[in-house]
Amino acid sequence: PSAAPACPKGMLRVDGGEFFMGSDDKKTNEDERPAHPVKLSAYCLDEFEVTTAEYKACSDAGKCKRLDPSSNEWKGITARQRKLYDPVCNANDYAGRGSHPINCVDFEQAETFCREVRGGRLPTEAEWEFAARGSDGRVYPWGDALPAPGLLNACGAECVAWGKKNPDPDGYFVAMYKSDDGFVHTSPVGSFPRGQTSHGMKDMVGNVWEWVSDYYGPYASGPKVVDPKGPDKGEERVIRGGAWNGGDPAWLRPSFRYQAPATMRSHGIGFRCAKSG
Repeated sequence: PSAAPACPKGMLRVDGGEFFMGSDDKKTNEDERPAHPVKLSAYCLDEFEVTTAEYKACSDAGKCKRLDPSSNEWKGITARQRKLYDPVCNANDYAGRGSHPINCVDFEQAETFCREVRGGRLPTEAEWEFAARGSDGRVYPWGDALPAPGLLNACGAECVAWGKKNPDPDGYFVAMYKSDDGFVHTSPVGSFPRGQTSHGMKDMVGNVWEWVSDYYGPYASGPKVVDPKGPDKGEERVIRGGAWNGGDPAWLRPSFRYQAPATMRSHGIGFRCAKSG
């Protein structure tokens, strides 16, 4: 048989396989249940989150929309929140944050980049989860050990201190761990290699949430699903993986699901691309 095609530069191959997507743990959210058998074909996935510099190259070439540096946008966002979080949009500082993940991008902007630059697409929810956890049912991408500095960029002492100085009337930052992980906001991609997945992807949890292609909806139960694509329609898209401001370890479970309107742009959401193998 001929050798499997290699993945493009910057992408890692996931050979596909079988796993139980979701969770049966009663402590998990209802939308993660039930754990159900899924079979995936081979695919390629970005080793790193798409960076600010990569996105700028695409917009400079006229293939991606140029980002407005003050581009947080969600329902009910206040003037105070714009003032707080717009400076955290990495398009404000291409020179200083070029190696950080691009954030403050909506679903369509992420999808366009993956198509134009990678000749690919956003990963499906199943592809994302399988790349993050593998077949062995591990609790986190790196294994079963609790989240700690050195494994990921989440909310440590540094982000709690920033939140106290820059209070958001809608909520405060909670620490995932007591010590400082070295980055108040996003970190350059690949800064936490110890937290990589069994497939070699970096920052699958923490740093920024990641858009995936599926509409948000309950899992279908039943026999083994092959290459699921999620519901045919919906109000919101799924995001996965938690971000620099995350204080809840549950967000880092590869099975954890969150959702956002496709038009939302947030300092805590970026993406990585996939390509069918």
